[in-house]
Amino acid sequence: MKRIIAFSFFSFLVLNLYSQKTELKPYWDNGLKFSGKSKDFSVKIGGRIQYDLMMMRQDDSLDNHFDANPGAEFRRARLFTSGTVYKTIKYKFQVDFAGNRVVIKDAYIRLTKIPYIGNITLGNFKEPRSFQMITSSKYITMMERSLTNQFDNDRNLGVMVNNQFFDRSLSLYTGYFYPSGNNAKYIGKEYNLAFRLVGIPYYIDEKNNFKVIHLDAGFTYENHDNRKASYSARPESHLAPKYLNVEMDESKSLIEYNGGLVAIFNSLSFQGEYTYADVNTGPSSVLEKDKYGLFSFYGTLSWFVTGEHKNYSKKKVAFDKIKPKKNFADDSGLGAWEVAIRYSIMNLNDGDLQGGKMNNVTLGINWYLNPITKVAFNYIHSDIFELGIANIYQMRFQIGF
Repeated sequence: MKRIIAFSFFSFLVLNLYSQKTELKPYWDNGLKFSGKSKDFSVKIGGRIQYDLMMMRQDDSLDNHFDANPGAEFRRARLFTSGTVYKTIKYKFQVDFAGNRVVIKDAYIRLTKIPYIGNITLGNFKEPRSFQMITSSKYITMMERSLTNQFDNDRNLGVMVNNQFFDRSLSLYTGYFYPSGNNAKYIGKEYNLAFRLVGIPYYIDEKNNFKVIHLDAGFTYENHDNRKASYSARPESHLAPKYLNVEMDESKSLIEYNGGLVAIFNSLSFQGEYTYADVNTGPSSVLEKDKYGLFSFYGTLSWFVTGEHKNYSKKKVAFDKIKPKKNFADDSGLGAWEVAIRYSIMNLNDGDLQGGKMNNVTLGINWYLNPITKVAFNYIHSDIFELGIANIYQMRFQIGF
């Protein structure tokens, strides 16, 4: 039934665009767009397909605890529509069909250009957490986000207020969310408060000269209502086993601190973030301590061999679409080629709370055939403290528009 509803929605939208009094006209801009002369109304229709292949080997000590098998999957298979109505109201509706099920990802309404406030977003959308979470999966450097991402919530039901100042060099976000977990419904006493501050002290966008310094800091309070809380992490491969696992019988709250740096100097870029989380136990917990400290860090270095650069959006305060200097085939070019290396570590050990510790070294090669097509290869060397080592090889074939 959900699939029929989603298909009907997109079909109805396309068939009725021409009949609107606003006379929206279609055009292609790395996605199907419809816009009127006044720009007060606009519609975009897009989606993404990410098809992954994975092989891995792990040593004997890991074999005693985990199964390691090759695999393939549609990591994401999405359709979306977004747009503007009556100039100041924006919306987005996105569904994911991966895993042979339908999940509503984004479904929100955004009120914009409110004096002294900026924007108010209501619905199901990403919490304003880390840089790598805010960046779309279409534009992340490696196939998967780093280990630090395990502390970040994805999309939840909530409300967010955000604004930008000084030519978008300063951005503020604050949000209240229910831990609905993409289920489009929540009933309970748990909630999340998220705050994020982003500064861009240095920005140059000129021909053959693109340089950016991005700094951000985040704070999140999660009220767990003395319920169970669990944290787990797999190496930076979605098809790999979860080597780290910890469960708290009773958790009162979690307080998370996050800081990040992004530096782009033409073809060379660096991206890094550190997250520290205090998890507070409930009054009846069997654990020995009242509070446990967990942390994670990653750093990524990237270089475009063919001379392109990371595309940074001041509006999104995140990475955006890569545009090759010459597309593969149609421009008789090679597309854009990027090589990258990332180190990440996650520690879920503190006192009698022993969830494990893991560090990863990931090597990546990205081939951008054109602005919407990408082929990626990753090699991950994962060292699980006192358990063993795993080596993972994976590829992704992606189209996103």
